[in-house]
Amino acid sequence: YLHPLSPPPLDATHMPSASAVPAVRIAFASPPPSASSSSSAALGRVTPELLADRSYVLAAVKVSGNALAKAAPMLTEDREFVLQAIRQNAGALAHAPASFLDDRLFVLEALSSCGAALEFASHALRADRELVLAAVRADPRSLEHASETLRDDRSFVLEAVAESGCALQYAAQGLREDKDFVLAAVKRSADALAFAGERLRSDAEVCLAAVRRDGSALRHAGKEMRDSRRVVVMAVRGHPSSLAYASEALKRDGELVLAAVRLDGAALAFAAEPLRGDRDFALAAVKANATALGHVGASLRTSRDFVIDVVRARPLALEHIDASLRRDRQVVLAALDLSGFALQFADPVLRDDKEIVLAAVARHPDALAFASPAIRGDKDVMMAAVRGSPSTLELAAPHLKDDKELVLTAVKQCGFTLKFAGDHLKADQDVVRAAVGTNASILEYASKSVRENKDFMLALVETNSSAMAYAGKALRKDKAFTIQVMRTCGEALKSVDEKLKDDAEVVTAAVMNSGSALEFASDRLRNDRGIVLKAVAQKGSALVHAMPTLRFDRNVVLEAVAQDGSALAYGAEELRRDKDFALAAVALNGMALQYVTPELKVDKQVVLRAVRANAHALEHADSRLKRDRETVLAAVLQDGAALAYALESVRNDDIFMISAIAKQPCVLQYAGERLRNNAEVVLGAVKSDKNALKWATPSLRNDRDFVLRMLRTNSGAFEHVPEGLRADRGIALAAVKTDGLLLRHVAEVLRHDKDVVLAAIVSKPKALDLAAPSMKSDREFLLAAARRNIEVLRAADPQIMNDRSFVMDAIRVNGTALLFASVEIRKDRNAVMLAIQAMAEASMPRDDDDLGMCSSVGRESCVETFAASNTLRLSALAYAAQELQADPEFVLRAVEVDPNVLGNADLRLRQDRDFVLQALQRNGLSFGGAAPQVTSDYDFVLTAVKLDGRALSGASDALRNNKAIALAAVTARGDALMYASDAMRSNKEVVLTAVELWGPALRYAAEGLRGTKEVVLAAVGTWGLALQHASDRLRGDRDVVLVAVANDGLALLHAAPKLTDDKELVLAAVGLWGAALEYASKRLRCDRDVVMTAVKRWGVALQFADESLKKDKEVVLAAVSTDGLSLPYASAELKADRDVVLMAVKNCGSALAHAAEALRGDKQVALVAVAARGQALRYAAPAMQADKQVVLAAARSWGSALTCASEALRADEAFVRSVMQARLATVGAGATKTTGPARAQWSTMSL
Repeated sequence: YLHPLSPPPLDATHMPSASAVPAVRIAFASPPPSASSSSSAALGRVTPELLADRSYVLAAVKVSGNALAKAAPMLTEDREFVLQAIRQNAGALAHAPASFLDDRLFVLEALSSCGAALEFASHALRADRELVLAAVRADPRSLEHASETLRDDRSFVLEAVAESGCALQYAAQGLREDKDFVLAAVKRSADALAFAGERLRSDAEVCLAAVRRDGSALRHAGKEMRDSRRVVVMAVRGHPSSLAYASEALKRDGELVLAAVRLDGAALAFAAEPLRGDRDFALAAVKANATALGHVGASLRTSRDFVIDVVRARPLALEHIDASLRRDRQVVLAALDLSGFALQFADPVLRDDKEIVLAAVARHPDALAFASPAIRGDKDVMMAAVRGSPSTLELAAPHLKDDKELVLTAVKQCGFTLKFAGDHLKADQDVVRAAVGTNASILEYASKSVRENKDFMLALVETNSSAMAYAGKALRKDKAFTIQVMRTCGEALKSVDEKLKDDAEVVTAAVMNSGSALEFASDRLRNDRGIVLKAVAQKGSALVHAMPTLRFDRNVVLEAVAQDGSALAYGAEELRRDKDFALAAVALNGMALQYVTPELKVDKQVVLRAVRANAHALEHADSRLKRDRETVLAAVLQDGAALAYALESVRNDDIFMISAIAKQPCVLQYAGERLRNNAEVVLGAVKSDKNALKWATPSLRNDRDFVLRMLRTNSGAFEHVPEGLRADRGIALAAVKTDGLLLRHVAEVLRHDKDVVLAAIVSKPKALDLAAPSMKSDREFLLAAARRNIEVLRAADPQIMNDRSFVMDAIRVNGTALLFASVEIRKDRNAVMLAIQAMAEASMPRDDDDLGMCSSVGRESCVETFAASNTLRLSALAYAAQELQADPEFVLRAVEVDPNVLGNADLRLRQDRDFVLQALQRNGLSFGGAAPQVTSDYDFVLTAVKLDGRALSGASDALRNNKAIALAAVTARGDALMYASDAMRSNKEVVLTAVELWGPALRYAAEGLRGTKEVVLAAVGTWGLALQHASDRLRGDRDVVLVAVANDGLALLHAAPKLTDDKELVLAAVGLWGAALEYASKRLRCDRDVVMTAVKRWGVALQFADESLKKDKEVVLAAVSTDGLSLPYASAELKADRDVVLMAVKNCGSALAHAAEALRGDKQVALVAVAARGQALRYAAPAMQADKQVVLAAARSWGSALTCASEALRADEAFVRSVMQARLATVGAGATKTTGPARAQWSTMSL
């Protein structure tokens, strides 16, 4: 509408001023009622200039759309202007030119920006679906102006409603009453519920759909729906404040209200008054949401007890309590217990209270921000805050920012807090040093005086090179200082003065530390060949910073390439295409191939040299060379992974791949499935690299037989065996037997398997750590494991190692178990002695092979000799408590068991000469454990060896080389020769003395003396078997051998072959030891005199006689008369000879077992046999086992004779009684020879 009053006349020569337009707008703003009717006339009185003024007309259009009709044609024909007019006033659309109204795109654009313009559109446009929808998007109310057809169109109205729910109010009445349609509408826009029919606003399904979309839609629901708990619950879940629209009954529903409050504390304002005044409910509400406190009942808000309970649960609820309570210390402290930030809501008086503020910062240091300025001047408060959060230094009072202790506390935690320190402390070197730490950028907060201090900055740069960038300007110009810095951090060159960047000495120091520093040098020095060479030698890529002229320099570029192949990228183009240069470059660094020109990447010579330097250079070769077998193989030999760059045709060549895999197992991963499934190929790869197994095919890796073969090849590959096979007991056992630590890869169930774990422990004791935890405390298992490897006890459960009975059992298994026992057990005398005995016994020989030289001197002597060779062995005393190691009585007892004990005794005992002599009296071999000053004392050692020659074993090297001491030792004990020095073993007098006393000592004599007849004669005269240690010459000497066999017939074993055919010598041997017949020559074993002599000495020597003599009745009779058990070696004829067999069984009843079958059924033979040995009944014929006389005779000497009697005899009660009487009579006769307990015991056992 236009105001009827015209504006003042304007000068036609100019447009209206900026101030004129607002005046027009004001004039149009409040028109009188008659303005509409006179608008055209009024506008008609406006000058043409104003009708062409865009601003003026737009101002007019804003008042009335009709104004557009009077605007100048130049404006009404301007599309953008008309659109702008429509945006100002939708009614302008009615006055748009017809050409625009016929332009559908124009109308669409107009309606999109001003939906209300639809009111002024033509009937046809108001029925256009697309145009109306565009209008609705701009202004949902424009649906009111749509055609009736569209307002009754379900799909269209739904689209409109989706844009805005209020559009439903303009839909046809039928749609607003249609449930399905309204449901669809409210699902798109909950606000649509407001315009649904009355009936539908009370429909549960419709209302639920609406409030599910937007809880606030509850305000549009019918009364009964606002009383529906289900609908209201759904509403408050999405929009808690919708509780305001619920019925009064539901506002009293505590559970419902609490659900709303949890989401929005303000919802409590809509709850029923009784609920808001209920203490328990109100507390629960506030705990759920602190903001609810502002809406609890007035009486509760002023209740001190209630508020304390609230702030203990929700400390920040302090904000919402009554002002009087925010001044209450107890209330505020209760809040601060949980959150220091509650301080912000405390009364200002309390925020100035030291105790209160300290409580706040103790919980949250940053709460200091809410303390009063005055309290922030208290050092105690500030110190507490700074310790918790150093940045709170910013809040400190000015005088505390100059407190060194406080500032140091802050900067040590966070250097950046230096910026909050006072100027005085920013100049303090201690403070600045503590602040900077590893972050030099903090120096920017330090004072200039500190950054200009040469000594301080130099020390700082040495620990943090980047500090140079923050040094004072004067320092950065100081050449000497700068050079020192460059030597530790060349990169700092960028921070120095420009003049120094042109100083050769400075730049040289920089680039030698970091080649990249060349970037910051002056152009002149970046063109200096010497400096650039130093830079690229340190970092090849520094070539990029060299001047272009030097990138043509072959030596410079080669130096760079040697350090970094990628540096070639910065070399001149002509160098990168030069073959000779390329060959030199790739030889230095194969990866330089990437930067040579394409024609050189196809040059085989260049590529071969590159891949030999770096296999991965193959990646940058031409594709033609990636299929060249020779080139690819050269790369693969360097690194199997290079095969990844080869072409598929190469990787599919089986012959090539097998050759490559043999040289580089990792190549298997690039092979085809056929090779990865080939057992021999994979085994070959796994042998060299355990990881190769993971590249085999799944079927091969799951092949049990293959995996077992693989474990024999390389057990380390077990970790790549499939999980199923790692649960296979047989495979697991095979793996852990080779390496116990592979137990970590077996299935969990097998870590409980004692056999599997035991096998692992035998290999690696630490494997126990990988077993099931229960194994570490399994007594039976640990003892079994300790027998195999005592180290397993290291991993045993500490609790079981404190169990005395277990440790004692473990010690019996292996004395070393004491090492792992508790301190209390290591103090136990019995436990330690048991360990000493166990370790001593473990060091003794386990079979006769260890005693081979001692067969005729006695096992006891030989065991002593064996023990003597182990004098440096650790004894169990080493693991005992210190008090036992220092106990003289205990050590002496232990020395009797193990001579090595003295070496582990307390040093004072080992230095005590009287004590050492006592130990020697107990065990001569213990001397080796005495202190060095004792074992090197001539007089004492002389006394010791006279006491026991074996003491020589512990004497110093010098004294073992002393003749007097050696003679004294071998005089005391011939076996002491084994401990003498080589020189003494070569001394004839010493050796003669030893062998005359103890023939086996010849073993320890020097080789020369073992070839001396006098010495050997003395030795074999003492011990014939010493012949074994004589030289080959003397073992062929008849006199020597005769003396030896005269001493021990078995010496014949060591005689020269020619002497075993000497009848006189052999007769002497077998006459002393019949078994020597075994070592006689074949001829003499046919000699009747020799054999007769032997069997008379030892009947069983018949076994070594010639077969002809085994048929000689006289010889066999002589043998069986000596030992009936020689009958097995007689001929078959003589085993059936009654005289021979009778003599044999008379001598040994058990010889009946070797008699002929007929004689085993001869009653006289059987009676003689069982009379000699009742057990011979078991060898008798069945007929004899059924003969009462024979069985009765056997029973007299063998109480179990009935076990061999026939079934009939054992069922004959009378016979059994006679057997018992005969047996008791024999027992009684034997018992008369003894009295007392022994007799009773014998009778009981026999019975």
